[in-house]
Amino acid sequence: MIRALAAAALLVLAACGGAEVTTRGGTAQLRPDANGLAIADNPLRIDFGRAQEGVLTAVTRVLGAPPANSVTNSECGAGPLRIVQYAEITLLFQNGNFVGWTTDDPRIALANGLSAGVTRAQLENGGYGPFRPTTLGVEFEANGIFGLLPDNDAATPIDTLWAGTTCFFR
Repeated sequence: MIRALAAAALLVLAACGGAEVTTRGGTAQLRPDANGLAIADNPLRIDFGRAQEGVLTAVTRVLGAPPANSVTNSECGAGPLRIVQYAEITLLFQNGNFVGWTTDDPRIALANGLSAGVTRAQLENGGYGPFRPTTLGVEFEANGIFGLLPDNDAATPIDTLWAGTTCFFR
């Protein structure tokens, strides 16, 4: 089954470039990063800027399930965004192109090893920061990936991670 899934992803993503990924150990096949999505154990990628239809086809095949929800929010600061929610990850599209992702699912291990549930103490021990209080919580940036903690406590876990264009209201 895994080989069939990988072969299907290869066919769908044949035009993508590759990158090596290291993870913290999530179980999902996607490995989001600052430029889009890597696929676990596969050199192919789904980078920002790709067409929505192809991205959704590829992600649906990799995750094994269609999106749970899809809406357009015309009030985002960046302009109208199509927000497509899978169980593990939310993808954002603008003018028909993939522009961002968000996740709060601890099964999604990012290419840099982070995942929701990692604590602020673990982030600090890994050299991540600085941490900045905002109206949403405490935000941080890690090489183009952004995260949100609900407070400044060392034991507080990451709530949400994202890269690219989002629709957060501050």
